[in-house]
Amino acid sequence: MAHPHSYSRRFHAGKKGRIGKTISHRPFKDGEECGDIAWGATLTMAMLRSYREEAGRLSSNSMDQEKALPIRVEPEDIRMRVHKQLEKVFVLFLIDSSDSMAARRRLSVAKGAVLGLLRRAYQQRHAVAVVTFSDTSAKLALRPTSSVFLARKSLRSLRPEGATPMAAGVQKALQVLRNIEARREYSSKIVIVLSDGEANVPIHRDGDPHREVMILLRRMKKLAGQLIFIDSKRNIPGRRSEMYEMAKAVGGRYFSPDELTTGTILRAVNQAE
Repeated sequence: MAHPHSYSRRFHAGKKGRIGKTISHRPFKDGEECGDIAWGATLTMAMLRSYREEAGRLSSNSMDQEKALPIRVEPEDIRMRVHKQLEKVFVLFLIDSSDSMAARRRLSVAKGAVLGLLRRAYQQRHAVAVVTFSDTSAKLALRPTSSVFLARKSLRSLRPEGATPMAAGVQKALQVLRNIEARREYSSKIVIVLSDGEANVPIHRDGDPHREVMILLRRMKKLAGQLIFIDSKRNIPGRRSEMYEMAKAVGGRYFSPDELTTGTILRAVNQAE
């Protein structure tokens, strides 16, 4: 099955200033402060210019061949550092914790991915949150945090149970994203949905659970830079995959049940950042 891909990657931008890792250098501009000089590049430019001047002087005056001039740093030699801005990324896990055949594997993979992201992103101060849905409702199992300790403590108690109120889960995830958006703290927001896609509990009485999920996912797409769908339902030839259809409808990335691993999630987030 082909994967529908829709990348809205946010690339780290080079910027002036003393924030982030140095990735390059640029010429000095008249009038700006020169407090962040790339000294290696500056001295190299000064040496190259001095060499050219010295070569010209010696060729025109053979009497001064042993009187080499000292290297001078001129304004045109100065090079300023260019830094890569460290962007803060928010990753929201929306986890199906209903009591299905793949539930225990889903939860195990999700726990590993959450802790892996937090360990890897400690210095960048990325944050992770977890929303779970099962039985008849959804809950915020892990509030936005950068703490591995808090994540491990909160995720330890997760157990599969009941039906699949996926619409309630997406609705709860939307509330979290709106709160994050209001804080304007994170430059990139990624949502990872781990489920079999079998929504069977509506939010509204007599509502269509699948239709409710699709409506809410379209709203979520407006808030999240990237949606990643990881299917946990066993692939049967000729069977329609609910998660595939959801990914396709909102332009998200789809991963099959065979790709339900912690490593897959970490790589997908790394590509989406």
